[in-house]
Amino acid sequence: MEEQIKEKPNFLKVLFYAVFFGALWGIIEATLGTVLHLPAFEVLGTFGKSSAVMLPIAYFLMALCYKKSESKYAVFMMGVVAGLIKLTVAFVIGFIDRVYCPAIYIVLEASIMGAALILFNPKDVLSLKTLGAIILANTVYQFSYLCLSIAFGSKNAFSSPEMWESVGVKYLLTLNCVAILYAFAFGGIAYLVMQLLKKHNVSFKFDINKLISSPITAAVTFALAVGITVSFAALF
Repeated sequence: MEEQIKEKPNFLKVLFYAVFFGALWGIIEATLGTVLHLPAFEVLGTFGKSSAVMLPIAYFLMALCYKKSESKYAVFMMGVVAGLIKLTVAFVIGFIDRVYCPAIYIVLEASIMGAALILFNPKDVLSLKTLGAIILANTVYQFSYLCLSIAFGSKNAFSSPEMWESVGVKYLLTLNCVAILYAFAFGGIAYLVMQLLKKHNVSFKFDINKLISSPITAAVTFALAVGITVSFAALF
């Protein structure tokens, strides 16, 4: 009986972590993701593609969720939360493919990265194992994206050698490599910042884990994510 009582708070704690990080992912998708779709970034080519920049950020958020929650299921739950937040765009432009397709891809990203994290089980977020999980997850995701996009009416990358060269190589090789390069760069910068903070004995006066696993924090962040997502959809 006592064990059952202890299990419930643990599940809720995992859920709050998933909601917080999922909402954070939703906020970044709505803000940075929207900005990267603006014509001004087209000059950067693949390096300015939204997916090339957003995927590594999402992977690191998932790795954080995985380690903070200490749960194998948190990342999958996080993907569902982020996907639901993405679906709120339907309140502005309707329930069309531009709404539900990205939501499906978000859940797909989380499912693949969640499996990769379970496989590699990194001890630290900023580690070679995490980078390995990201490389595996992104490669599998890009291939899965090519397969799933066919069902959504996009070009079939496997229909001919010419299509493979123009579509398959673009996603599975070029975009994949750029996203992994960004992941390496983001991870390296974060690692250097952490080392500098440790060197100067910088510490927080409050428990960050207790803050982000709080139901209040989860609820506020989720509401904020929905508000920002709907607002940006209306503006852009």
